Formats: sequence, C-alpha cells, structure tokens
Amino acid sequence: MVEREVVTDVDLTKRPQKDWENIYHVHIVNGEIEGGDIDEFNFAYNLMRSEFYTLPNAMEKHKELDYSIAEEMQQRAMNIYSDIMLNADKAEKLLLKNKYIQTNYVLNYR
Repeated sequence: MVEREVVTDVDLTKRPQKDWENIYHVHIVNGEIEGGDIDEFNFAYNLMRSEFYTLPNAMEKHKELDYSIAEEMQQRAMNIYSDIMLNADKAEKLLLKNKYIQTNYVLNYR
C-alpha cells in the first residue's frame, strides 16, 4: 500500500457548490450538493461520489487543452475523501455510506 501524508490544508471556508466547482475545474452533472454553502471536506466527499466532468484550465497551452489543474484537484479530493473515511469510526462509516456528515475527524480538524 502506498503511504501518503494526510491533507493538512483543507479549506474550511464555506462556499457555494459552483465556487468549489470553479476551484476544482469540474462540473458535477448528477445533482446539487445538499446544505447550501459547504467547506472543502463536504465538497470533496460529494465530488468523489458524483458523476462529473473536468474542465480545462482557463489558459490553453499551444492550442492543446490543459487539464492539469483539474487532475491535481481530483487527486486532492480523493486524498481528502480517504482522510475522512480512514479516520471515521464504525458508526460514522455507516452514516457516510448514505450522505456526508461531519465526523469527529472533520469537527476536530484545525
């Protein structure tokens, strides 16, 4: 198993889903995320459980579409999602099967 560091710079700023989509260079195609403004934990969890498509960077390089930011951000979302799931207790994992909840890990993150 590949070891990696826990993501230590998760953005706790509450933003609308559209703002997170712009930051991550993605568009979620299977619905709205419940709860109004959300933090990065919530967005990453929902992104990894959604259908989405990636958007190219605003600047094209040599007329080829560049998806490097979207790829980096998807990897970040995968890592944040893993951190949530790996640090959840059994009861939290059961709840996370159906929807996002603030686990003890998320609540104590700082």
